Amino acid sequence: MTLPPAPPLIALRGVTRRFGTVTALEEIDLAVSKGEVVVLIGPSGSGKSTLLRCVNALERPDAGEVLLGGERVDAARKDIDRLRAETGMVFQHFNLFPHLTALGNVALAPRLVRGQGDAKARALLGRVGLADKADVYPDMLSGGQKQRVAIARALAMEPVAMLFDEPTSALDPEMVGEVLAVMRDLARDGMTMLVASHEMGFAREVAHRVVFMDGGRIVETGTPVEVFERPRHDRTKAFLSKVLRA
Repeated sequence: MTLPPAPPLIALRGVTRRFGTVTALEEIDLAVSKGEVVVLIGPSGSGKSTLLRCVNALERPDAGEVLLGGERVDAARKDIDRLRAETGMVFQHFNLFPHLTALGNVALAPRLVRGQGDAKARALLGRVGLADKADVYPDMLSGGQKQRVAIARALAMEPVAMLFDEPTSALDPEMVGEVLAVMRDLARDGMTMLVASHEMGFAREVAHRVVFMDGGRIVETGTPVEVFERPRHDRTKAFLSKVLRA
């Protein structure tokens, strides 16, 4: 007997988000399965960041709905903090607390919410290659190290999925690789990931699916081979011809 397919872990159904007269997202339909890595690509202003913020309830859609594990994500929910904690969010900028050490930044939320000690936070710092930086303050860390601390902090609440919003865009080129290496490890470990990125090499290597967005819409979606080597839409071809040539 064949089991029915599992419902998606993340689902956006007809999601539209407007800011005044600007439509940032228009009727977005997207489903992400457990363990899947989906990379969002497209020009700046195409809606990638807004999409991620809707998944994490940092933005509220004007129409449509977002589901996480079958539960509707709505900022008006009384338990929205619980649901939001199910998705670890990593932003372009690190937003670390400057008065806390790397360990303090990672351990803070589990300590306040769950009364946990520091052992798990130390283990997460080790996982991102920063075990020796536990007692170091953010102003003494490189940009790549700060972003790895931010990833460890997002993992500390044991999310079911990770959301990455251009996590390498604020880094010097030599620091990009160390952050992408951590993300590759998460993907290999089976973490569900929804990633907005300009790192085309990462998308080719790690993504199960690539989604090209433009003007607040999903223009094209497919495997990395389909999107990068056999794009169907002229807008996708034009975008890739520029970014892959650069």
